Amino acid sequence: MRCLGRIILLVLVLLLVGAGWLYRDEIWRWGNDVVHPLDKARRTGHPSPAAEARALGKVDSLLKSQSDSIILSADEMASLIAVGASFLPRELLDSISVELGDRTIRVRTLVNSAKLPPRVLSMLPVAPEPFEEVIATGTMTPARAGVAEWKMDQVLVRGLPVPSDLTARLIAKATGRPSDGRLEILMPRGVTGFRVRPAGVAIYRDGAGR
Repeated sequence: MRCLGRIILLVLVLLLVGAGWLYRDEIWRWGNDVVHPLDKARRTGHPSPAAEARALGKVDSLLKSQSDSIILSADEMASLIAVGASFLPRELLDSISVELGDRTIRVRTLVNSAKLPPRVLSMLPVAPEPFEEVIATGTMTPARAGVAEWKMDQVLVRGLPVPSDLTARLIAKATGRPSDGRLEILMPRGVTGFRVRPAGVAIYRDGAGR
């Protein structure tokens, strides 16, 4: 019995270690948010018409002035991303938030499963809830003038990671184009180079992504 108990304990420890490694980014983020709650508030944005107007005004001022760069807040960048994700119907997503990182963004949203195309629903292994929480994290970099590229490194549904190959196939089905997990997001034409940071997104006049 003692030997069996040790085996069970070892299995439990291995499961905990595996879960800790699998969710290491989420665990680190949770701990950091507990210690620095104000930092999370500053780097997390929500789209709104007012924030979109401010972002467009800043980009326009960069083109007309002699400034080398401007800084977009998390709310302003979230608004541009929400508008620029033209491949997704507006009614599909609800309660969008965008968290800025070092060259990365973390998007949390509720997906209205009733609005999912049949071709996407057919690929899901289980029937979705009416509203499913989806969290996607990945690197966001300039692709070309007016276009940003977002490479999804991790997608969580119901708190569980979605395999990268399934993510790529779902994106391809949703957009109707081949995909390797990268998405193109439309930006204002004046955006040719930028750098995402937790404190804000720097838009550069010379097009460099520094």
